[in-house]
Amino acid sequence: MKDKLIVLFVILAFVSCKTTKTVTSTSLKGTKDVSQIVERIQKNQTQFSTANVSKMSMALKMANRNLNVSATCKVRKDSAIHLSIQPFMGIELFKAELTPDSIKVFDKMNNKYYFLDYNYFSDKFGVDVDFFSLQSLIFGQLFCIGEKEILLDKIVLKEETNGRKSLNFENETMQQSSEISNGFNLSKVVLKSKNENYELKTNYSDYSLLDAVSYPQKISMEVTNPTSNASCDFSILRVEFNSPIKFQSTNPSRYNKGDIDQLLTK
Repeated sequence: MKDKLIVLFVILAFVSCKTTKTVTSTSLKGTKDVSQIVERIQKNQTQFSTANVSKMSMALKMANRNLNVSATCKVRKDSAIHLSIQPFMGIELFKAELTPDSIKVFDKMNNKYYFLDYNYFSDKFGVDVDFFSLQSLIFGQLFCIGEKEILLDKIVLKEETNGRKSLNFENETMQQSSEISNGFNLSKVVLKSKNENYELKTNYSDYSLLDAVSYPQKISMEVTNPTSNASCDFSILRVEFNSPIKFQSTNPSRYNKGDIDQLLTK
């Protein structure tokens, strides 16, 4: 049961917003400071075609449960993300395979698999989701929630109580605050639902430079609603960027198809 919770937390937390690829604006009036900050952040952001996180630790806290596991993650930008959960050394018990169209979760212990598309999260939780959000959240990339582009004229620059600046954006359903470090990296992203009491906080720290690629080695996520909260700390211990990666998709026919709603209510 604990292993199921960690897989579901990872998926639900990571796919909670939309990411961006380019910067556009219908009007630059009053956005000079914002545009300069966005440009500096984007120059510092992780740039990669592939990422192979071959060693990662995950510490989950949920409903008075604590669990520490090892994991690996393979990413082909804009194409595929494979996350493997290994509670025991070298033994894969859960695997999540994400593409831009769908998510498959394989419970190897119970010989089941679960299939869902991204509309599920909107229908079930009222949160707009897509595949690309995971890329943003793992590597600390700037985005405007629910948009495919960074809307400079819609971002408000604020000074936080700790002296750092934040870029704030909102749409009809969500509020977003992205706190910027003195080195022009993302240090925190807070997403709040206007209609549901849902909040996701993501903190980034220990930025490192590997083969000219900057990335956060530690990522801390916390999801809260009126009845519960859960947190997960990720530590990237070994990663390689821009090298060829083999993606081996799991054959669903070897597993019994399960109902994701039944899994979530267990």
